[in-house]
Amino acid sequence: MSDSQKAIDVRVLVVGAGPTGLMAASEMARRSIACRVIDKLPQPSKLSKALALHARTLEIFESIGIVDRFVTAGVKAPGGSLYADGKRITHFLFDGLDSRYDYALMLPQDETERLLDNHLESLGLKAERPVELVSLVQDADCVTATLRTADGREEQCRAEYVIGCDGAHSTVRHVLNVPFEGKEYEENFALADITADSSMPDDEICGFASEKGVIFFFPITHGRYRMIADVDEVRAGDPSVEDLQKIVDEQCHFPIRLHDPKWTAYFKIHRRQAVSYRIGRVFLAGDAAHIHSPFGGQGMNTGLQDAYNLAWKLALTLKGAAKPALLDSYAPERHEVGRQVLRMTDTMTQVMELRNPVAAAIRNRIISALSSSEIFESVARREMSQLAVNYRQSPIVGEYNEGLYGAIAAVIGGPRAGDRAPDAARLRSRDGKPLRLFDLLRGDTHKLLLISGAQPSADDMARLVSAGKQVSAKFAANVTAYLVTQGNTPAPVGWDGETIFDNGELLHRAFHAAGACAYIIRPDGYIGYRSFPPDAPRLIEHLSQILA
Repeated sequence: MSDSQKAIDVRVLVVGAGPTGLMAASEMARRSIACRVIDKLPQPSKLSKALALHARTLEIFESIGIVDRFVTAGVKAPGGSLYADGKRITHFLFDGLDSRYDYALMLPQDETERLLDNHLESLGLKAERPVELVSLVQDADCVTATLRTADGREEQCRAEYVIGCDGAHSTVRHVLNVPFEGKEYEENFALADITADSSMPDDEICGFASEKGVIFFFPITHGRYRMIADVDEVRAGDPSVEDLQKIVDEQCHFPIRLHDPKWTAYFKIHRRQAVSYRIGRVFLAGDAAHIHSPFGGQGMNTGLQDAYNLAWKLALTLKGAAKPALLDSYAPERHEVGRQVLRMTDTMTQVMELRNPVAAAIRNRIISALSSSEIFESVARREMSQLAVNYRQSPIVGEYNEGLYGAIAAVIGGPRAGDRAPDAARLRSRDGKPLRLFDLLRGDTHKLLLISGAQPSADDMARLVSAGKQVSAKFAANVTAYLVTQGNTPAPVGWDGETIFDNGELLHRAFHAAGACAYIIRPDGYIGYRSFPPDAPRLIEHLSQILA
């Protein structure tokens, strides 16, 4: 053991105690990984900032047992409307989502941070404020961070890994000289956390598009909204209620009276992404890694999911249960997601910011026409809710297909390797307990689903049992195997592992399991490998690439 290894102060240092940093630190603490989290601000921000928590983020909160406190505190927005030329041109709904969270949860960021901070403290860890990062130096064994407290005292903290979650002006990113490539948009925007007396619904996002610009209202509480509008002129100081009221009167086709502002500001938006999310033992996440247009409410959700993706990989690595390929996958997986989010939000911004009357009229007609297409609506819902986020191009996911059934499954066989695993209800354990698939997916082990398919033969069942036993024998500590049968079909003789009865056949349908197949689902709920039919050597080979 080297001198630096002996002198480690903490296993993980998290820089920044916003939503992403609090998520990263709490996931470390939840897994009993010694961690520090610091922030240079003396107190958490009291500004509402980001508002929307989307379905995939809420599913993650459910998996770690904290979703109810967020749902209780927030406002469920089942959809939104966009108005132009004095009429509604589209009414967007989340109600077709394959998730129990078929809405956007509107919750001010300061409240999200408070709830995450409470969760962190319940795990025995507290954010240290104000503590500022001054510099970072790393070697083969650790990262040495120089920290400065409010009284000017400096200390050195030696950590095995550092996670930079310190925002758009990230000190971590700057001291490592990581390029933050992108651009600033030309448009100026005004925002307000304000009360609006109007006929707008309290639980719906409302947008107004005209030749003069766009305005959006996002519900916060009864009668209170986040208003965002593009503006031609930015005056000194913050926008007044009178300034905002003038914009509303000119661009909204029904009366809206603004009053009682809690926060107003002018701002510019950027489209930027760090060239790399990992530099040696240092990782970037959240706004330190990517910033983009607020259209679609994607930013905070993407940051929270950065932290969730990294945490389980880092924890397994620190516990000696993972091979380097697992931790190496964080940067390519989340960089690609960040790139796609930037592309989507950039497109939305450019489309909504059209000022040319002819172009705006064409946009309005196209939006109106597309909103009547169920296929388009379904794709848009999944993209906006982040259920469509996938890691299909990840270096640590894979598939195996054999024979006619395997070839058909490769094309139409349900979720692919890298996709989010779908939920399924009406399952039952061997002792009769009702279950959902998401109940089984909780915890830090990989899950091996050995799915029988419709009317499995004796050979099919023997192959499933053999695959389950071989995988369990080699990876007992890190893989939990479940045999899933249709209806009440009993487990075959020789299988003494967990058996799940798919009474409503909903799991079989969700995975398109017409025949016997196997799925490996990662601790973050994404499919790492699928095999049609189940092939034990290939399942073991896949797991051997990432697990020790």
